[in-house]
Amino acid sequence: MDKTWVVLAGLAHLGLVGVGTQVPRAFRWKEQLARLGPANRRLFWVYGLFIVLANVGFGALSLVYAADIAAGKGVAGGFALFLSVYWLARLATQYLVFTTPDFPEEGRRPLVKHGFGLLFL
Repeated sequence: MDKTWVVLAGLAHLGLVGVGTQVPRAFRWKEQLARLGPANRRLFWVYGLFIVLANVGFGALSLVYAADIAAGKGVAGGFALFLSVYWLARLATQYLVFTTPDFPEEGRRPLVKHGFGLLFL
């Protein structure tokens, strides 16, 4: 694998974090999460924070160790395999699970959904 692809994947991880800042507004989290109790609301935000941290970590590791990951040996090869399985599962989830009727479809929101899908490729 070429190191350039690993660097691009690392940048995509970091880009995903940036795009993800639009999710709370697109899904009206302020309004929707107000219906939850404080513990569930806090749990939701903590899970979200850990997803952001994982994406930042994936991106940073991909940028710093791009050559090692591209070589695919040892732990770097395992990391590349893990990321491949992780993002394939995430892409499948994007189109097989997020099909509920309340998924935002008006305005630019379809762009958010399909933009995330493209990033997962």
